[in-house]
Amino acid sequence: MPSKTFDGSDASSAHIPLHRLPKGSRAKVVEIVASALFGDMDDQVTLRLKELGFLPGATLQVIGFGLFGTDPIAVRINGTKFGLRRAEAEKVLAILHSA
Repeated sequence: MPSKTFDGSDASSAHIPLHRLPKGSRAKVVEIVASALFGDMDDQVTLRLKELGFLPGATLQVIGFGLFGTDPIAVRINGTKFGLRRAEAEKVLAILHSA
């Protein structure tokens, strides 16, 4: 069964790319998906994200965004803060935590 993608409707159950989560939101990582943007380096980028703790089931919080909502995207996961480029954040799919 293919993953649901975020279209703005029913955000509580949709798999939302990390870069589309609002500031301050908490979410659970569902999976890291492939991205043609990284070409032959995609596997290495995926591995690096996993090494940083972006594993299925991990809870994250979006801390903020760069100037005018651009790079970097500041995220807290496993008690550590990271700055991700938008292209990296697009690879991480998550589900919003319910209040």
